[in-house]
Amino acid sequence: MNSQTNARFPELTVSGSPVEMGQQIGEHFRSQIVELSDIVLERFNKGAIQQVTWERAEQVALRSFDRVTEFFPDSLKEMEGTSNASGISVERLMVFNARNMLGYQSEGCTSILVSAESSGSGKGFAGQNWDNDPAMAPLSTVITRKGHGKAAFTSWMQPGLIAYMGFSSSGIGICMNALNGPSDPKGLPWYFFVRAILEAKTTAEAISAVESAPRALTANAAMITNEGPLNLEIMPESVESITTDSDGVLVHTNHCVHPSYVSNNLDFSDKIYGQSFQRRDRGKELLNARLNQGKVSIDDAKLLLSDHDGFPTSICRHPNDDPNTGWQRSVISIILEPSDNRMHVTNGNPCENKYETYNAG
Repeated sequence: MNSQTNARFPELTVSGSPVEMGQQIGEHFRSQIVELSDIVLERFNKGAIQQVTWERAEQVALRSFDRVTEFFPDSLKEMEGTSNASGISVERLMVFNARNMLGYQSEGCTSILVSAESSGSGKGFAGQNWDNDPAMAPLSTVITRKGHGKAAFTSWMQPGLIAYMGFSSSGIGICMNALNGPSDPKGLPWYFFVRAILEAKTTAEAISAVESAPRALTANAAMITNEGPLNLEIMPESVESITTDSDGVLVHTNHCVHPSYVSNNLDFSDKIYGQSFQRRDRGKELLNARLNQGKVSIDDAKLLLSDHDGFPTSICRHPNDDPNTGWQRSVISIILEPSDNRMHVTNGNPCENKYETYNAG
């Protein structure tokens, strides 16, 4: 494993109405959005079980417009602003934001939550590795949005997405895991729920946003909030919360943990991303070892997310010979400290690249 030079991701702060924020993003990242719009389907199909045509992708995107208009109209207005400024159609942007609805794509992540009581700093934090497509890294950025009447939030993402992993001025940080389970084509794409969580003014408002709108996918939201860690396993038909261990920490990977959903681990076993059970057990082992010596620090979290037990399909994932997912790796590692308005992100595997700190814009 050869070391490589770390580079910070480009940063942008936008503010104003949804349309104005979208226009600012579209103008600033026009070239990246154009390139993403060209390759989004190609990259999706690289990791998909069944190939998807542009005709099929546009049909899926078109189904989403009415639902998004009904439940999250401001997000659609931002997309329209981005479309106008970048020259990319809003339909193509919807394909990008609804890409997880195109079909099953094998992707994974390992997330951790640490309560304030268990943290060495006395402040809770969340973290994860994003095991996915390395082609996305050069097209990624950190964007802070300051919308009218909503919590401001900072996300690492590809421009054109309406939200991704990040933290808000309301003290909410969200990591996420692909999860094995059913889907509902009549529901809303996942990223719109992430946006609603990050713009919520309270934790209760964030939970309500997830529960009150129709959901298309099964997904996991690993969140740190002012009230402590909150993990939601989200299905189209219901939402369940998973509590932390008695010592205030939690590890989540790519299989269901809540008793109501564990049957998915058999029914949808083909949708469990590489070594999910082993990664969760290893993460818990590492956290418990640190807690036996004291409390969990940010440096402890960095070491956990750099762990190679089970290499190359370890918590810190590296390319391997798996025909379906071997080209993927831990594209970034991210640690969120919303109470301090900052996050730490690597550009590449955390074992090879240092964490850069990004503060709210």
